[in-house]
Amino acid sequence: MQPTTAPFDPAETTSSPQTPRSSSSRLFKVREREAERADGMAHRLSRHIVHLIKHCGYANGNVHVAVDLACVQARAGHQVTFISAGGTFVPLLEQYGVQHITLNHDQNKPFSLLRTMGKVAWFAYRKKPYVINAHMMSSALVGWVGSLVSGVPLVTTVHNSFDKHSVIMRLGRRVIAVSQAERVSLLKKGYRSDRLVAVMNAPANSPREAFMDDGREIILQSPAILAINALHRRKGVFDLIEACTQIFKELPGWKLYIADEGPDQELLKQQAAQAGLADRIIFLGFVAAPGRLLKQTDIFVLASYADPCSLVIGEARAAGCAIVATDVGGTREMLDNGRAGRLVPPGRPATLAAVLRSVMVDGHERYELQQESLRGSKVFQVERLVEDYALVYEQAQGRRSA
Repeated sequence: MQPTTAPFDPAETTSSPQTPRSSSSRLFKVREREAERADGMAHRLSRHIVHLIKHCGYANGNVHVAVDLACVQARAGHQVTFISAGGTFVPLLEQYGVQHITLNHDQNKPFSLLRTMGKVAWFAYRKKPYVINAHMMSSALVGWVGSLVSGVPLVTTVHNSFDKHSVIMRLGRRVIAVSQAERVSLLKKGYRSDRLVAVMNAPANSPREAFMDDGREIILQSPAILAINALHRRKGVFDLIEACTQIFKELPGWKLYIADEGPDQELLKQQAAQAGLADRIIFLGFVAAPGRLLKQTDIFVLASYADPCSLVIGEARAAGCAIVATDVGGTREMLDNGRAGRLVPPGRPATLAAVLRSVMVDGHERYELQQESLRGSKVFQVERLVEDYALVYEQAQGRRSA
């Protein structure tokens, strides 16, 4: 990465009739500080970072964050090693110059897990990377052993604090919560405040989008409501269909599009059919690159019962969607406390219907929500993760306080 300023040249500070000595001295100090800052940036951009995760297959938020982070770190100049059992994104990682090492560390296969612990520990001892970043529970166990043997600090990222096994993530010298709300939740579960740092997810402009784009063209008929999430109870899709059942008869022009798959897919289709809305609630199935859908929709909805820091909320904001979402996990802070989207309590279809109806019938309100959604959405650009994680890695080295 090139420094943002020209290298310091002592000749530039030579006094002359046009440049008084006091001004020259100030210029020297400014350039010195800029050079130090650029050197510090270059120093951080030459690290060997190891990411540990069970697999790198599609449709898993933990994987998506880890893959994004590895790719943008490599693009920024880091040496990055990604250790997993393999999956969809191996070619993408290699495309970005990330070394992928295939190792199975499934906690349900103890002998395989022990072998992987030994291999990772030996790798860390020989290579002495700057940091090991673990993204799943079994990965944290493997990384902890590697850290003990090699002395390389372990950083863990807690993607799903509602998982009862997430306590294992406390093994990290630094623990990353994916939102401030999650940090508060983890503190209540006994995590140490001096080790716990919040870094909000940033999925926009992800390398995954272009990699997964299969050229499939899906045209949404406006006005449209869009939901993108796995089809299981935690995502609240039953509530969303119930809400649409209450308001669609009054507003006949609207359609609901639901993208993705899951165990409740057939039950949800039955619910839509029983409501007489099979032609207005359209199940799109798996959509590899949903960015095009977000740019077409009038309202994006996420009705989850739990979401530490939903990637799709960040993507919807970057696309400038009007957003209605349940007030769970990190969603409130992702929507700027309700300024960048409407917040509703989870599990209340009637309330969801009322808020949705307001946004659907009021074009001005919808436009204002779209503008507020887009405003400030740069924070969700994936490039931000490099510097945020770099600071946490420095904390793990003991160079900065939390």
